[in-house]
Amino acid sequence: MRKALAGTSNRSAPGPDGIGYKLIKRVLDLKLGSELIREVAENLINGRIPKEWQHSKVVMIPKPGKDHGKTKGWRPINLINCIGKLGEKVVADRLQESGLLHKHQFGSVKGKSATEAALRVVMRAQRCMAAEGAVGWNFWDVKGGFQNVREEDVIRELEKSEEGKKWIPWVKKFFRARKFELEWDGKVRGKGKTDIGAPQGSPLSPVIFLIWIASIITKMEEALKNRWPTFDLELPSYVDDLHLGVSIWERIMARGIKMDEVLDEADKIVNRIATENHLPLEDSKHERLILPKKRRRKNKDVKWVKWLGIIMDESLTFKEHWKARIKKARAMLAQFNRLGNSQWGISATSWRQIYTGMIRAIALWGSELGWRGQRD
Repeated sequence: MRKALAGTSNRSAPGPDGIGYKLIKRVLDLKLGSELIREVAENLINGRIPKEWQHSKVVMIPKPGKDHGKTKGWRPINLINCIGKLGEKVVADRLQESGLLHKHQFGSVKGKSATEAALRVVMRAQRCMAAEGAVGWNFWDVKGGFQNVREEDVIRELEKSEEGKKWIPWVKKFFRARKFELEWDGKVRGKGKTDIGAPQGSPLSPVIFLIWIASIITKMEEALKNRWPTFDLELPSYVDDLHLGVSIWERIMARGIKMDEVLDEADKIVNRIATENHLPLEDSKHERLILPKKRRRKNKDVKWVKWLGIIMDESLTFKEHWKARIKKARAMLAQFNRLGNSQWGISATSWRQIYTGMIRAIALWGSELGWRGQRD
């Protein structure tokens, strides 16, 4: 419990009860704090969740430049009571170690990152192309995310692990209907109750989603490998972003393959299994990229896809990615120029913090993918 609390941010917004992590940390060394930690721990051990801990406040934030007369013009932020989230953090940590996640899931998994997922995909493709093989990629996005999670499927997966079995009574309480209040412009506009999927804003929901989707990804992989047993196929994912990498290493086979047809059929297989398992995929966000076997002519249009914030071009030069990152960093720098210069405004120390913490971070996002062992 104390380890989970230490990993929280004092800036996290509180739920309807107004108690944030900062306040909990302030009273931690007092009798009140010890009793609170003990109460949460006992509820975890006994598979209980007080209903008050699951209450939430949904704050509607208007999206700039959107039609606010439609729901898509607003961004809902679900604020759950921090005391309840503290217990959920503990369960999330335990379930990550339960062995129920797919080996190629990267998002919301400790020790893994978006750039690691992209780096794995790119390096496999580069090695295959260097061996005169063939590479094709499919990309999908899950529609709705956490709201698709089905309780009965999650419980069935938890039963496959000894650690998972321990948390079944508690997870069943996690899925029960939660009360919420709706707020915008600083006023409560309504109240309701929902039991659809896993709640947004919960630190446990991403892990529950990963456990639910892991078995579906496994079914997809098995179906694809049964269809093409000689192909090298992988289905890495980052939370609700799915990727299929098709690599054909055998040179003669690679020359005769029609990758477009393979990706078409693979798309049908993935969508069929997704439909059978109540996993909706966003048709409008489905993309593909086939890496060319010959070098692209200089004046030819570059084909590319954007995955996990990284623009991947068909030649894997990442020139389009670097252009976009530099442009974004310069735009951010121009905004900060209003805060001062060498003669007036914020201090040199503040400028350094802005540059290293924001400007440079924006410019260098995904830079690991462009490393080719260069030397100064």
